[in-house]
Amino acid sequence: MRILKRVRVAAVALGVAAGALMASAGPGTSVSQAAAPADGAAAAASRIYGVEIVKEGGGVNDLQPQSVRCPQRKVPIGGGGEASFGHTPWGHDIQLVSSVPLIEGGQPVGWRTSAYKTVPPGMTLTTYAVCAYPPNGYEVIQSATMPAPNDKRTTLSCPAGKVALGGGGEVWDTDAWLSKSHPTPVSGTAQPTQWALGTAGWETATAVVHAVCTDPVHDLTVTHYNAASESPYGGLLKCPAGTVVAGGGASANGPAASLISSRPAKAAETGSRDGWWAQGSDNLKSSNIDLYVMCTEPV
Repeated sequence: MRILKRVRVAAVALGVAAGALMASAGPGTSVSQAAAPADGAAAAASRIYGVEIVKEGGGVNDLQPQSVRCPQRKVPIGGGGEASFGHTPWGHDIQLVSSVPLIEGGQPVGWRTSAYKTVPPGMTLTTYAVCAYPPNGYEVIQSATMPAPNDKRTTLSCPAGKVALGGGGEVWDTDAWLSKSHPTPVSGTAQPTQWALGTAGWETATAVVHAVCTDPVHDLTVTHYNAASESPYGGLLKCPAGTVVAGGGASANGPAASLISSRPAKAAETGSRDGWWAQGSDNLKSSNIDLYVMCTEPV
C-alpha cells in the first residue's frame, strides 16, 4: 500500500500484564498478554513517558470536525471519540465517521473526530487524545485514499521493526460510517504492527487509514475481549492494576454495524482502573463487538 505521509519526531516508550471487563455486555472471550516486541527486538524496546489524556466536548452539527490538542512538547499516541444525543441509540441513529490524529503544519498535535446522526435531537461529540512525550521511532503514517468495502477490514502496516500503538481513520462518503478501528494482529505474544479500519453503509465507501507507529514498547500489555448483547453493545475493557491506558480500539461486527464510541477512560472515571470504552449499534436484536486495550506502566 502506498504511503502518502509520514510525520517524525523523537524520544521514548513502555507497558504491562492482564485485563478485566466491566461491560454492558454478555459472555465473551478474553485474551490478554504482555506482548513481546516485534522482531524479537527486546533490547531496543523503550518506555512511554508522561502519558495523559485530554479531551474536548460540545454540541456539533453532522460531520462537523472537533479536535483536541496535546499539551506542549507532547504528541498523540492514540485517541478516539464518543457521540451521543440524549437517548439510547438504535441501528443507524448516530455514528462516528472519523477518528484520526490531528496534523497541523505537518506535525501531529492532537486528535480529531466527527460524527453524524439520522434522527433528532442535537448531537454532542467528545474527542479524546492519549498524549505522551514522543516515543522512540515515533511517526504517524497515512494510507492512500482507497475503496473500503462494507464490513471488510483494511489494514495499514507500520514500517518494518515498528509497532502500531494507535491509529484511526475517516470515511469520505455521506452514506457510510466507521464500524472498526483497532490494532492488529493481537494473537500470540507479538506487539501489533498494523492498524485495521472497517466501514459500513449502503455502498462501498472511500476511506483513509492512519497509524501511530513507534519502536517496540517495553512490556506493553495487549488485551482483547469479545462481547455480545442487544444494541447498543460494548463496555469497558480495563487495564491491569498499576498500569495506564496507552491506546485501544474496537470492532462492531455485522454488515450494518456502527461505532458510537471508542475512546480511553481514566481510573477517576471508571472508579477503579484505566481502560478503553467502546459501544456499537446495529439493527439486529443481538450483535457483538471486539474491544481492545493497550496498557503501560506509568513513568
